[in-house]
Amino acid sequence: MFAQLSIEEFVQRLSDGNPTPGGGSAAALAGAMGSALVAMFCNLTAGRKKYAAVKEEMKTVAAFALELKGQLLQLVDRDSAAYEGIVAANRLPRETEAEKARRQEAIDAATLEATRTPLETAAVCVSLLERIPPLAAKGNPNAISDLKVGTELLFTAFTGARANVDINLPWLAEPAASPIKAELAELVRRAEMSVRSGREEISRQQA
Repeated sequence: MFAQLSIEEFVQRLSDGNPTPGGGSAAALAGAMGSALVAMFCNLTAGRKKYAAVKEEMKTVAAFALELKGQLLQLVDRDSAAYEGIVAANRLPRETEAEKARRQEAIDAATLEATRTPLETAAVCVSLLERIPPLAAKGNPNAISDLKVGTELLFTAFTGARANVDINLPWLAEPAASPIKAELAELVRRAEMSVRSGREEISRQQA
């Protein structure tokens, strides 16, 4: 389980020439770190008396961010498993027509899983990116740099997950591909709008 490795071990595994863990797992890990930093910002705000008016709101968002962090850590391993599923399907025998049909069914199923997994990573990141603009406006300005890093990690995670959806989509047969394309387009719209608003609000707090 890659999510259980030390930071040093995980980075080494990324560099060792094996296909897993790869970009999808790295994206999910970036999202987990971003989520943790959002929780940190909220907790640093909730713990200060001068922000008592937003304490409960910050605690609620912190809990939400930590829940998403857990989901993203699971997606670190799920993404690698999904890729390995494609490799296993491609290795199935294909001597007879029946074997060819079973192999193709397995490839289609594995490709769908390998596409939907990073799509889930993208969706999780967007759901937290959308919470950031009001946090920046209400939270502890002494921790605004932590929120900024969290924002950029979440958007990087989203971008990486999107890349992994895009690379698998051409191999995905219809009718499965169309709804995924539509969902991804909507997530892109929401992510770009949220990160733009978040960056603007964070910049105002840093001015």
